[in-house]
Amino acid sequence: MTDPTDIGGMDEDLALAGELALRVLSPEDEAAARAREAADPAFAAHVEAWNERLGGLADGIVPVEPSPWVWPRVEAGLTPPVAANDNSIVFWRRWAIGSTGLLAASLAAVVMLLAQPEPAPVATPEPAPAVIRVATLTLESGAAAMTLAYDANTGELYLAPTTEMAGDTRVPHLWLVMPEGGVQLVGAIDGSTTSRHHLGQALSGPAGSANAVAVSMEAPGHTPAPNKPDGPVVAQGALQRL
Repeated sequence: MTDPTDIGGMDEDLALAGELALRVLSPEDEAAARAREAADPAFAAHVEAWNERLGGLADGIVPVEPSPWVWPRVEAGLTPPVAANDNSIVFWRRWAIGSTGLLAASLAAVVMLLAQPEPAPVATPEPAPAVIRVATLTLESGAAAMTLAYDANTGELYLAPTTEMAGDTRVPHLWLVMPEGGVQLVGAIDGSTTSRHHLGQALSGPAGSANAVAVSMEAPGHTPAPNKPDGPVVAQGALQRL
């Protein structure tokens, strides 16, 4: 079948068939073209080719009812046709066919857009999974002295001591035991009741990489150096990831 948008080889019959399919002819010319379509099989084939081409492109477009003010504005902008000489007729006919190619391309673009799926909503990044590290600190006797839980995402530290350190006049201090050796002071803790501490950015990193924790007993009012306890280490335990 001849491609109606192939303008290079298009003759006057094909041009007229395109104008008829697009309904751009005057009422008199359209009536004459309809009569020829009924009597001339070759011309009728040209018209049918145009109808199939344009109809196929528009099939996927959902009709939309225009707003009430659209047609009055369109009609107000129309001007009466001006008589033209033969050369003008040829020019406008060729322009009409060329415009039809643009129309077909535009319809194809619309159909392509309509066929595309709706854009997926922007996905909100999922929060990072919680990294919880826990430890049970035991005394030299093997008795549990304290349970510890640390949330690496929030920097929150939870301590739940047993009664093993109750009554000691010294102040327990919590330490992080680092994989490369050495310790880092977290601070003084309550050895008799549950407590919650926010380590902040200064200790969140070391707390996340520490492989064990320990408790030293320091004299009241005394703060040891940040990397070495002064009092005895009475309890310790390995940190494990949940």
